[in-house]
Amino acid sequence: MDALYLNIMIKMAAAFFILLIYINLSGKGALAPISALDQVGNVVLGAIIGGPLYNPSISLYLLVCTASAWAGLLLLVRYLTFKRSLVKNVVDGRSIQLMKNGQVLSQNFAQAKLAVRDFIMLLHQRGYHHLDELDNVWFEYNGQMTVVKKGDIAMAIILIEGGSIDNENLTILAKTEAWLMAEIQQQGFAFEEVFLAEWHDERLWIYPQNKPQ
Repeated sequence: MDALYLNIMIKMAAAFFILLIYINLSGKGALAPISALDQVGNVVLGAIIGGPLYNPSISLYLLVCTASAWAGLLLLVRYLTFKRSLVKNVVDGRSIQLMKNGQVLSQNFAQAKLAVRDFIMLLHQRGYHHLDELDNVWFEYNGQMTVVKKGDIAMAIILIEGGSIDNENLTILAKTEAWLMAEIQQQGFAFEEVFLAEWHDERLWIYPQNKPQ
């Protein structure tokens, strides 16, 4: 077998195993990225792996080291964003509300870096013909929009995520941590037991941590 083809096949095998390990460690999010960093990171990983395959001047060792380092960095960031909501806010950003109770929040468009015509176009693409039919609109950190029409059930607001309090959402609701702790205690939970809590329909819904079997 020609040395060039053998080199390509060995690199392909190594790249396949790197991708297999990366996907298994990162979960389905690697296949369906939910943030801009996920999308860009996967594209860069593909370029790191794809570029050297047909370039004999780039060694197998360099391919493995570079791809493994980049995949490891992506896994580290994914782990930190899962464990720490503050890290997730820094890396991915937060949802930005563009309409509230039928009113356009003009001051938030610059924060979202979204032009008005692009906002209208995205709404039209989703089948909304006029702003007057909308109640609340959020620009999500993955570039998508969440829309609640007038008359629809209001969306829940997350107050505890992965055991961490979301103080910004508490501020939006004009609530305090003391109020949140009292609500948790009233429902018979300790704060350490709470994995997820959301405010919906004037009630705090608590989802506790699963206890080891």
